[in-house]
Amino acid sequence: MIKHIVRQDPKEPKFVQIVSEISTLGSNRTLLQLPAWRPGRYELGNFAKNIKGFKVYDHSEKELNFKKISKDCWEIETNEVAYFYISYYYYAQQPDAGACYVSNEMIYLNPVHCFMYVSGRIEEGHQVKFEVPSDWKIACQLPINGMELSAPNFDALADSPVFVAAQMQHHSFSLNQTNFHFWFVGGEYPVLERLAADTQKYAAWQTNLFGELPCKDFHFMYLLLPTVFRHGVEHMDSTVIAMGPLAELGNEDVYHDFLAISSHELFHLWNVKRIRPVELLPYDFTKENYSRLGYVYEGVTTYYGDLALWLSGVWNWEQYSASLSGDLSKHLNNEGRNFYCVAESSFDTWLDGYVPGVPGRKVSIYTEGLVAALVADVMLIEATNGKKRLHDVMKVLYERTWNQGVGYTQEMYQSILEEIAGISFSSYFSELIEGKGHLENCLLESLFKLGLSAEKQVDVTGIVTYRIVKFMNPTISQAQLFDFWSQSH
Repeated sequence: MIKHIVRQDPKEPKFVQIVSEISTLGSNRTLLQLPAWRPGRYELGNFAKNIKGFKVYDHSEKELNFKKISKDCWEIETNEVAYFYISYYYYAQQPDAGACYVSNEMIYLNPVHCFMYVSGRIEEGHQVKFEVPSDWKIACQLPINGMELSAPNFDALADSPVFVAAQMQHHSFSLNQTNFHFWFVGGEYPVLERLAADTQKYAAWQTNLFGELPCKDFHFMYLLLPTVFRHGVEHMDSTVIAMGPLAELGNEDVYHDFLAISSHELFHLWNVKRIRPVELLPYDFTKENYSRLGYVYEGVTTYYGDLALWLSGVWNWEQYSASLSGDLSKHLNNEGRNFYCVAESSFDTWLDGYVPGVPGRKVSIYTEGLVAALVADVMLIEATNGKKRLHDVMKVLYERTWNQGVGYTQEMYQSILEEIAGISFSSYFSELIEGKGHLENCLLESLFKLGLSAEKQVDVTGIVTYRIVKFMNPTISQAQLFDFWSQSH
């Protein structure tokens, strides 16, 4: 087991110091690997750029020879040494949902950024001890003993964000024998009881869709910020969500945005943390893990994040349609839909997936994936006369991947869609997923089948948006299809 100590150094207030004890297992040469990226953001992060003061020494504090053999891999000479130690400072000044931040009042770490594993020994266990004041609190999905965490392997450690803070607000509730925890750092959340009640509603709806909650505890870890901010990252049994400004979190619009990102991240509990593309099973932390399936693991999740709020009764139709209208506007205002397909954009998240990039070059796996999911849902409902829908596809995909210990491919996803619908999805994949410029027409056609239309609006500055509106007098078939679509389950 690798043992780590995390401490703060008053001389380096913007860094955390990490000291690790590592066994050589009799080897004369040990390779230490720091991840190059983190799950949930499919681009290279190059976290090694945040490390300074890297040292290696034995039990008598004699320094050992080492050299870097890549940007984030260190080769240690460990001749005749049973154990050795490494020490370094990690720069932790990025207060978002996927990085690390340290202050006088807290340590917030995403371990995938700042801890190392021995190359070839990724299944080795890890123990992390925090040397902080005795009255500080700790929150993490890993087992906790005092101020110590234990992880059975590096994957578990890497995927387990941790809050250690002087002040931390906590609340919990139970659903289907699973404990849901809220952890707030950065301030007191202003409408906690309302948040808990609404979370129970959409969490129950999502659980009903998949048929089970796959963990005994789930942790919503909220980093409340003083400035405008919105970011969330999924983990195996937890999520970190950074939101601000704190002073406005009780405002109605901000509150519902808070719910939307929380619902999205909870859906990831199943979709991508367990229903995972074959290319991401297991993770390779040393390089890009290319996949063309981002329209499933992010797009379908974006679709269901908001849909769960509507169909669980947390949102009304006006709130849901307003959110969907915003996504529709993003889709129709992006010329990239005519030049790049959503599968290609998934592959290219490793290139420029999280920045605007060249105007009109690409599309978003979140927005385009949501639109593709909506079209597939309507196709399924129509083909089965309301008896089946995308809910059923996702449940079967969960049962055939996570429960079987395998990842999925696009061919498997298409096969399940066709199995549930009883119709071919060949054109759906060739035109909407792998094609360019077809998704818009299919979207408008799907809205029409539901008795909806996209109303174009232009403001005084010339900005174009689209608003989803209901037909005044829909046909019987349109009304029936809308009723099927709006049913809770």
